[in-house]
Amino acid sequence: MKTILLDIDDTILDFHECAKATILRASEDFGVDFTQDMLSYYMKQNAFLWGQYEKGIITREDIFRTRFPMLFKEYGFDVDGIEFESAFQKYFKTQYKFVDGAVEIVKYLSSKYDLYVASNSLIETQVSRLTSAGLYKYFKKLFVSDSIGYQKPTKEFFEGCFCQIPNFNKEETIIIGDSLSSDIKGGCMVGIKTCWFNPKQIENNTEFKADYEITSLDEIKNIL
Repeated sequence: MKTILLDIDDTILDFHECAKATILRASEDFGVDFTQDMLSYYMKQNAFLWGQYEKGIITREDIFRTRFPMLFKEYGFDVDGIEFESAFQKYFKTQYKFVDGAVEIVKYLSSKYDLYVASNSLIETQVSRLTSAGLYKYFKKLFVSDSIGYQKPTKEFFEGCFCQIPNFNKEETIIIGDSLSSDIKGGCMVGIKTCWFNPKQIENNTEFKADYEITSLDEIKNIL
């Protein structure tokens, strides 16, 4: 193996904890008492919206225009959801919390392979978060849907990555990520190896089967 495509959120950075901390910080600006029930609702709706984005049904901008207005309407808060989204984006750029073993595995992979990010997000946000986390320097390049122009799991996203990798060879490439619907599906569709990070040990009921399945990041060393 020569080339590693590595997902960010819920693979090396804990999205749930980062989002929670960011929401609570933004809530201070708006005087909102954000409850655990509201956070659970947000996480559920956010996951649904990103799933719709992966399928090409909505745009990333639709997500940002929808998730907080929908949340505050549901709970009867007189808060401008678009303004709250702006505050969220500002604070989220510096938020990071490592998934267990993330720092060690990023250092390990970068020392042995050509390591790249493959993420559905905003390029500025991911650059800022990885820089804050001290991990940016370990990646040769960040491939983010915002800059590629297409989202995982589309073939266009992956082809946009491949054309920027020197001496690229599909046979020597693997994607590592937590999402069956974007990382594993995308990898299968374009014919590269796939490694599913599945710490919660959920059942795979999709047609897309990973070449490898791990429950902790240190297990990657047994594969690569």
